[in-house]
Formats: sequence, structure tokens, C-alpha cells
Amino acid sequence: MNCRWIVHNLRQPETGSRPSVKNPRYSTLSTRYSVLGTLLLTLLAACQPGESTPAAPTSAVLEVKQLATVYISPTPAESELQATRRAFTATPSPPAPQPTPTATPYIGIFIGEVRADEGPVLGLEQLAAPITPDFPATRLPTCSIPPDAIFGVSWGQDAEVPLRLGCPIQITAQFRGTTQVFERGAMYWRGDTGEIWAITTSGPFAGRYWTVQQSADENNADILAPEGLRVPVRGFGGLWRSVPEVRDALGFARTDEQELAMQSQRFESGLLLLDSSAGLVFALIVDGTVYGPFAI
Repeated sequence: MNCRWIVHNLRQPETGSRPSVKNPRYSTLSTRYSVLGTLLLTLLAACQPGESTPAAPTSAVLEVKQLATVYISPTPAESELQATRRAFTATPSPPAPQPTPTATPYIGIFIGEVRADEGPVLGLEQLAAPITPDFPATRLPTCSIPPDAIFGVSWGQDAEVPLRLGCPIQITAQFRGTTQVFERGAMYWRGDTGEIWAITTSGPFAGRYWTVQQSADENNADILAPEGLRVPVRGFGGLWRSVPEVRDALGFARTDEQELAMQSQRFESGLLLLDSSAGLVFALIVDGTVYGPFAI
């Protein structure tokens, strides 16, 4: 609703048209009442409800925010399950703390009087000295087939040989053979089987041996030995020439071949070989290790 003052509707009566009145007082009052009435009517007319002019629309700036909506299916596909497994990696549980062991006090009950120790008094020198166990002279395991006494006891007193050989698996075999002494060892040939053992006793290959069941004969005439030494021939020459390590380990021969009586006994992990002419025993282990010679 708009209420406007309409000033131009208020008009004063023209002087020439005013009627004459005899009483000027009443004439003045009448004029005033007429003006007030006209003014009141004008105000009432101006305040009547009319057509209001609509206000011009104001352009409003709307800020639109788009929110992401995640939909979780109650029955996810395999690809969704794989994505979930990659996104959520299981965190291993920390290990449970282990209690720190503590010494448990022992409470004992002592009966009777405490007596002085009547045993020997040990000095600092005795306490510091290592205890030497009383081992038997021979460290041989208990076996169903005993080692032959022909090989003596020296090899059995070694700390390693009895343990590495194990128990005998055959009785002693006696045979004729051949031997030849080299610069850093010796060769032995067993006549009944053709076996050859090349044993080193000194030099960089000391403690090693090589063996073959049969060896081709070789005369080695194309090889010249230093003065006072010899080139091995026949079976010894074949092994010496065909295996460079044997040639490097043994060197040249010092003596000619010699026949002799020999004995051997096979064990679980090797054998004992006796050179009767020299009274020497060798312990040959299957991994190529040789111990000795031991005196009988």
C-alpha cells in the first residue's frame, strides 16, 4: 500500500467567489473547517490500496557446489574387491612383548650343622690349569668287525682318524704289490685288483692322494728327468702323465719300482694301507684326505 501526499489537490477558494458573510468570525471558522475537511478527504483518498508497481528483479548469484557421492554396492564385483584389497593393506600386529627372564631365587632347607670342607684346598694355579680328561690310549668306536692289530695302534691314537674312518666293513686283505718312492710321496699298486694309490707326504699337496682302479701303461720316453731322478713308467707312468695334479704333487721318482707284501682293511669311509717293507701305515679317507704315515 502506497500513501502519497497529493499537494496539488489542495486548492484555495478564489477571493471573488467567496460569499459575503455578516459575521466574520463564523466565516473564518467555516473556511478553516472546509480546508481541514478537504485535506482529510485527500489523505484518505491517497491512502487507498492501489496497484503497486513490482520491483525490478534482482539477479541473484547462486554458488553451486557439487558433492561427490560414493555408492557402495551390496554385491561388489571382483574388480571392486581387488581395488578394496589394494587400498586397504593389512597392518601386521606387533609381536607380543617377551618377558625378560629373571633369576629365580632358590630357597633350600639345610638340615644339621654346617661343617668345614675337609676336601683338598685348590690354589689359583690349579683352578687356572685346564682339566686333562683321562682318555683311553685308543679312540676306536665299538664295531662288529674290529680293526686288525697288524696295523698297530698309532693310527688309532690320532684325534681324527678313527672318527673319520668309522668301523671296518671287511677283514684284512693280504696281497703282493709294487711301490715307487717320489720326491714328495709314493705310489702303490695292488697286484690282485690293479688299484693304484698316489700319496703325497710333503709339499703344497701334502695330505692328499689320488686313486684309480686301472691305469694304462705309459713309458714316457719323451720326458727327461733331472739328474738323479727317474720318470715313472707302466701303470705308475700312465697315472703320473694323465693327471697333471699327480705329477705336480709327487714330482719325479727317486727310486725304481720295488715289489713288496702289503695289507689293507676297508672301513666305512676309507681304508688302512700297510707297507710291510717300510713298516708304515696310511689312513686313506674317501674324500681324498690321507693321514700318516704311522709307524706300526
